Amino acid sequence: MELLLASTIGNDRKPSRTPTPFSGWALELAVSLDLESPGLLAASFCFGRRRRQAMFLVLANVREHGIEEIACRLRQRELAPEFRDLKDAALLGRAVVHLRRPRDLVLAVLGALPEGLLGALGRLGPDPLDQPDLYRELHRLFASAAPADRRRAKILGQIEGRLVGAQIEILKILDPVLMHPALVSKIHDVEQVTDLHYALAYIRTYCSGATEAGIRASLRLLRPEDSRVDLVRAWSKRFDRLPNDLDTSSDPTLVVLASAAAMNDAGGRYRNCILSRISDVFLGTHLFIEYQPIGRSEPGVIAELRRIERGFFLEGLYGVGNTRVRADRANLIRRKLAACGVALLDHAPASPKMMHAVAGMLGAWPMGVPDNACWGEEAIDAEDEHQPVLNEAA
Repeated sequence: MELLLASTIGNDRKPSRTPTPFSGWALELAVSLDLESPGLLAASFCFGRRRRQAMFLVLANVREHGIEEIACRLRQRELAPEFRDLKDAALLGRAVVHLRRPRDLVLAVLGALPEGLLGALGRLGPDPLDQPDLYRELHRLFASAAPADRRRAKILGQIEGRLVGAQIEILKILDPVLMHPALVSKIHDVEQVTDLHYALAYIRTYCSGATEAGIRASLRLLRPEDSRVDLVRAWSKRFDRLPNDLDTSSDPTLVVLASAAAMNDAGGRYRNCILSRISDVFLGTHLFIEYQPIGRSEPGVIAELRRIERGFFLEGLYGVGNTRVRADRANLIRRKLAACGVALLDHAPASPKMMHAVAGMLGAWPMGVPDNACWGEEAIDAEDEHQPVLNEAA
């Protein structure tokens, strides 16, 4: 480099940008330097983004190491005669103003310029980062030879658009398997990282495919508009381990829909909206059981179970197309589920006809059959009316 801080008096460029002020810790330090080096503050308001961020990097070092240390570093360079006897604050102020190229300022203060650092600084926008120590972490990332740090620095370079300071801290604490630019670019605070880590632990528990290779592959499928929510939702549709299971091994006609794939298959065969309930099963609040009768000519039934503290209770029975299940078949399935420990809804001790009459007059029309009140009547020929019971008895 040429003689450091070679005089540019009388040769300063006139500001060509609209002044853009900044605030916070950086302004406080800049004001203190301006007292010893008048004009620094006004000039800095007209710096371009990269030059401003280079200045903020230097000011962050001043805040961490003290102005004496930074001035000492400058004096170790070859100074022009007119700058050798300046006070520490004045010397640093002159360096900020007269070293117009960001790379020269960073080299003068830090002694080295890691590859990619200036590019990252230029994408931070015109304002200083809220936490000055993030500048130290940013410099450390690009200066480090550790593979994990090199990967973090690479991801910062791959993120499209403007960087935010929180992304530097996010990369510091993010689980390495989640380090992908498409995901990191959509995370804007540390609390979101904590939530994502909890979600990842949950996914690993109930999705056998959530290996490191599987998770990285899913990250590559993220679209530009996707976020961490879309990642978790995609994995919920791949669960194959139940948070809450029900033992139906004693009854081969009751089949637990124990995975998202099984629910998807049932949704196609029953022409219903069970796919919209995948998240409920994934979270363990619900469970769906398919009644598969012995006679193949008989229609099956989907039973919706709700998780309670002591097991499950039957919340609904659904035929093909969400039709109402015929009463005798519904009663048969209730008994089967009850034998597996499923609780059934009940009402006052009265005959069904009495309950229907009173419930109808009180506007509680589904009370008589609370778990069998869908949109239409199951279509079954009269001659097959008693066949389910006979088949089960056989």
